[in-house]
Amino acid sequence: MKLWVTLDGRDEEVEFRTEGEHLWLDVAGRTLAADFHRLPDGEVYSLLVNGRSYEVRVVHSGGSIEVTHHNTTLAVEVRHPLEKFVQSSLRAAGSAGGETIAAPMPGVVIAVRVRVGERVEPGQPVAVVEAMKMQNELLAVRGGVVSEIRVSERATVGAGQVLLKLAPVSS
Repeated sequence: MKLWVTLDGRDEEVEFRTEGEHLWLDVAGRTLAADFHRLPDGEVYSLLVNGRSYEVRVVHSGGSIEVTHHNTTLAVEVRHPLEKFVQSSLRAAGSAGGETIAAPMPGVVIAVRVRVGERVEPGQPVAVVEAMKMQNELLAVRGGVVSEIRVSERATVGAGQVLLKLAPVSS
């Protein structure tokens, strides 16, 4: 399962899987494996990572999770990657003029169908992102003039990552 995790102001997509009391996390191209056991109080977990034992307390607090280890507590926000995409889309729609085209989910850019300076009409395809063997054609909503392209073909992108920007058309 993939999640969007915010820790110390940094956002990362994290893929995790469990099998019994074994846990694997894939973060930024690195895999972390651990054995875990939930202790009787329900908030404390015993973790075994690379032969080292750790005890962490995990408490749900409002919209986040507080993780405590050796009297240090960190607030961790855990959300579905789709939330990141929706938030970036809402920010783009609410900005004054222009439009931001972002990846709807993690994937690979198959095609960028516009060039900087090109005029784009509403509904025009601007990029194609492949995710889970499905190609997703991304369309301009309001249109404009391509002001910036931030990715190239065959680039790997994360959910909500900005692919290109459109500036409003000057009259």
